[in-house]
Amino acid sequence: MQGYLTLATGTPFYLDLAMNLVLSLKLNDPTRPVCVVTDRAMPIPDGYRTFIDQIVYLENKPGFHGCLNKLRMNEVSPFEETMFVDSDCILLKNDMDRHWAKLQSPGFCSPGGKATSGRWYGFDIAEVIKKLGIDYMRTLNSGVFYFRQGAETDHFFATALDLVEHHKELLGSFHRNKLQLADEPFIGAALGKLHTPTVSYEPKEGSIQITTINASGIHFDPFTHTSQITRHDDFRLLGRFFPRKHVQHSPSFAHFVKLKPQAVYQRISDQLRDHFGLPRFAVSV
Repeated sequence: MQGYLTLATGTPFYLDLAMNLVLSLKLNDPTRPVCVVTDRAMPIPDGYRTFIDQIVYLENKPGFHGCLNKLRMNEVSPFEETMFVDSDCILLKNDMDRHWAKLQSPGFCSPGGKATSGRWYGFDIAEVIKKLGIDYMRTLNSGVFYFRQGAETDHFFATALDLVEHHKELLGSFHRNKLQLADEPFIGAALGKLHTPTVSYEPKEGSIQITTINASGIHFDPFTHTSQITRHDDFRLLGRFFPRKHVQHSPSFAHFVKLKPQAVYQRISDQLRDHFGLPRFAVSV
């Protein structure tokens, strides 16, 4: 069975975010079930339980807070094939069949690019791969990734967890609350260490997700399957920064990092909650 998995631990705020994602999945991919991973102490309103197909509880683990727990998702997923999606994402389009087909793998798979130099999360990639004795890292946004139950997936996550245990000083980078270690450097190093393939998307085909940071021209509507966004990226050549590139995208998932732009996220969450008969969500970050 194929299904979606999202993580909502800590405070009820993250469960509220996850619920907005769940509603967008029920709207635009209703045939695939959704599982929410949360804490045993998390209060879950009855209205939420109506739309969540399965709830799984994640036991506390020392040193693991928030997003770093993504490295444990193979331990709790109830599905044979899992699409993990960050709780601050919204599904805008009804085209997920093509993404499930593209990400098919015997183990872990995600979009990502190969890197041997440059800076990522504040560290020097060339220095990291030299110290780890690997050929490259994969740079990625772990807001959406796929895995299939089995030995290959278990080996991948075990490798990532081993990097957390033994190379935290090398790869560790904290998010803004200084409590959550970022999961992506460990995933990226594990992908390079195991030579795990990734997939790529061209803007014209519509990627599986795009973050809303450094963007403009945002037109999102999950009810009309409208997804238009222009990303602005500085690029560097020979030590100099050149004017931004402007690239138009039509992602299936909008990844609202820090819930920005808040007005857009609020409007969409209001639409979804009104449609499904739930109380509106108050953005507060």
